[in-house]
Amino acid sequence: MKLKNVPPTPVPALPEWGGVGHAAWARQIKRAEELCRGAGTGRHFAGLVDEARHLLALGNVPDLERRLADRRFVRAVATAWAEDVDLAQRSLSTPLVDAIVRDDVSRLSTLLLARLFLDHLDRLDSWETGLQASLRELVRSSVSAQPTRPHVDVMESLRRQDHYLFTPDGPRRLADHLVEVGGDFDAWLRVSLLSAYSTTRFARVARDEFYMAQIRAADPESGDHAFLGVVTGEVLNRQRTETTDEDGRYFGHRILTALTDKETRRPSAPWLEAVLLIAGDPRSEQTQPWRTWWAKLPLENRTRAVRWMNGINLAAFLNGVEAYAKASGNQAMERMLERRKRLLNGLYEQDRIVDVRLMLGSSISSWIRRSASVDLRDAARLEGSGMDSTAVIYVDCGDFCLVEGSHNFSLHVYVGGPLERLESRKRTAYSGSYLREEVPGGHKAENGERSYLVESTRVVYDHPR
Repeated sequence: MKLKNVPPTPVPALPEWGGVGHAAWARQIKRAEELCRGAGTGRHFAGLVDEARHLLALGNVPDLERRLADRRFVRAVATAWAEDVDLAQRSLSTPLVDAIVRDDVSRLSTLLLARLFLDHLDRLDSWETGLQASLRELVRSSVSAQPTRPHVDVMESLRRQDHYLFTPDGPRRLADHLVEVGGDFDAWLRVSLLSAYSTTRFARVARDEFYMAQIRAADPESGDHAFLGVVTGEVLNRQRTETTDEDGRYFGHRILTALTDKETRRPSAPWLEAVLLIAGDPRSEQTQPWRTWWAKLPLENRTRAVRWMNGINLAAFLNGVEAYAKASGNQAMERMLERRKRLLNGLYEQDRIVDVRLMLGSSISSWIRRSASVDLRDAARLEGSGMDSTAVIYVDCGDFCLVEGSHNFSLHVYVGGPLERLESRKRTAYSGSYLREEVPGGHKAENGERSYLVESTRVVYDHPR
């Protein structure tokens, strides 16, 4: 059969909406919302809501308890609480919740109370101790008491998802289930006909638990973690708009703690990028990002994150120098690097390395940076005559330090503590003469002649000054 070319369908030119059209639709939307609120209420219901609101504002508990035997008044009270959060916070109490007859709550009142519970969830106990459990049990019994219908609707979904919606550990159990089956929280809401609850406190808590469950289940050494971009974006957005909790912590602290809980020495580049995007370099102590994020994490997690960053710098140095040596045909450098690599990797695997700092000449810098899985934010410049093709690494092992580099750079060993002249991130450039003369001289003056050893008598740089 021969296909015929179909002429393109012309797009009709539609006039733009004017102000009159927008205003008309706005009126229709307002009218629809009023109809939804008034569905099933009957005549004079607005007056009943006003009466309930007045009694709640006065705190007239005896009259309220007496009136709550009337199922229409239950809906009026639930409507008042749903429409005014401040009023709900002031007046919603366990005695009033307990005064509602469990098996005589209407379908519409049940939906209002379920929404009230899911809207505020864990915040309820900050209003009154035990209020969350009291309202939860009222909602569960009211949902259970509703007659079943032949088709699945919101009420039936509330009944079927009771173990996730109305149990204390429901959000976490839901999150673990979704990760196990490869699901998604927002898709679960849609399939369960619960999208109307996507902005509730329950949804926020469950979504946070879903992020945490994804991190717990993930292999940090794998680079295939699309969810990390979503998680870090959520953390950064909320950090700009939310206040901290009573411990001075953001939601991002939970995520950062979970990311750095992983027992590995070689996390993937996306994993490290997520950590750095949220909190910055864990070695940059006393900076504002460090005080905001890292200062509030357990010491074990900070130590592990610092170890990861040291491993990044170490790998970038070794891989970059190796790539440079192969590209330039420098076999002597390759042979030298084999021995240095065994030494440095052995120290890293034994957790002996406390800090690593790179100092890079302008020519070799691009080779080192291309070999790094993340941006080398703290690498210093190596300046001076003959330094363009040289890379130097400072390795602090606690009770001793190493300084070594590419080309004819000898291995230098310092004992007596870290070299403050090299570890400070405030200094961003070093000259050859400073590394060759001032650092060894100053260290020996402070710690004695026996505190400094050098591998050979060769000049430590590939080009003499």
